Amino acid sequence: MATSNAQRHLRNFVDEVYGESAGADPLGVLQPLFAALTRQFSFASGLFIRFDPNDWTISVPYTHNIDEVLMQAYAERYYLLDPYRVHLVNLKRPNEAVRMSEFVDVGQLSQSEFGDAMRQLDYYHAMAMVPFVRGVPLGGVAVHRPRRRRDFDEKERALFRWYVSHAARAMDYRHLLARVQHPDAATMVVDLPARCILALTDEARAVLAAMPEGTGFALPPVPDRTFVLISNGHAYGVRSVDLSPKSLWSVPASAQLNFNTAPELSENRVLVAPDDRRQRVLVVLEPIEGADGPRTQLSGFGLTPRQAQVALLLVLGKGLKEIARTCGISVNTAKEYVADVYERLDVHTRTAFLAKLTGGAAVGARRSRTLA
Repeated sequence: MATSNAQRHLRNFVDEVYGESAGADPLGVLQPLFAALTRQFSFASGLFIRFDPNDWTISVPYTHNIDEVLMQAYAERYYLLDPYRVHLVNLKRPNEAVRMSEFVDVGQLSQSEFGDAMRQLDYYHAMAMVPFVRGVPLGGVAVHRPRRRRDFDEKERALFRWYVSHAARAMDYRHLLARVQHPDAATMVVDLPARCILALTDEARAVLAAMPEGTGFALPPVPDRTFVLISNGHAYGVRSVDLSPKSLWSVPASAQLNFNTAPELSENRVLVAPDDRRQRVLVVLEPIEGADGPRTQLSGFGLTPRQAQVALLLVLGKGLKEIARTCGISVNTAKEYVADVYERLDVHTRTAFLAKLTGGAAVGARRSRTLA
């Protein structure tokens, strides 16, 4: 019976991490990973570490049963104390589940400054793995046990390796799928205080070059809002997030970023709200219209999914009949949705509607400061 249950858990985990929608976040694999591991063996906490092998900088985008503030302080301390102790061992043994007891004298470690930091998290038994996907280290996954309990055994190590390997493949699959489905998403890195575009993809450069001279687009002041850019007959969904390893990982097109060697091209292009106090942000301009209609999510305006779909069709210049046909509703129902959208955005005309969605880039742009 136990074997049957274990096999069922394995199948359920594979179905869950590979069966998500195409737009699923690659890091969304981590929650079901640690939930599945919990059903297989006991551990106190876990985490996923992103690191750069070139300079050993560490970020912790996901923790399981660990206080995030404490974990961040620990990660910073860990980086200063001994970044090679665990990372180098795992990098030399890719795709292996490695126990800390195999290469660390826990007794000696407990007397060190590094041990003082570890005691804050109440563990000494640790097992970690750095999965390599297509020859590249994806990051580090680790689980921990308190010092008062036994170390991880061979069966647990085999299960850990199996689950982490599948999780890594699922993360890579989601990452590649997003790249295939959204290959033309234009991306740029903007330094808000310095008012400059630091880096951008070739697609972003082309979007800027196609914009009429003297025009710009508004930058959403918060991550959960999408503005719209209309340029040269094309519509783009514009969103921005704080620049971080996690945000770069979540946007496949960021791998194609290049330094901005033509600052005159970006002069006065990006409009920033006066109260936007962020530092550096990752900006994504995603074409709204795909082969099967609108594909960008319009968020931050309190619209229902159907209202957001109708709003994007309005942005694309679609009439009531085409909106009805695309949404599979009657023309009268489409008319009601348009009225609902206008009411939700507190506008009465299409011109005012577009101005609201573009963040004032077309109307009232003088109230924003520009990036040179």
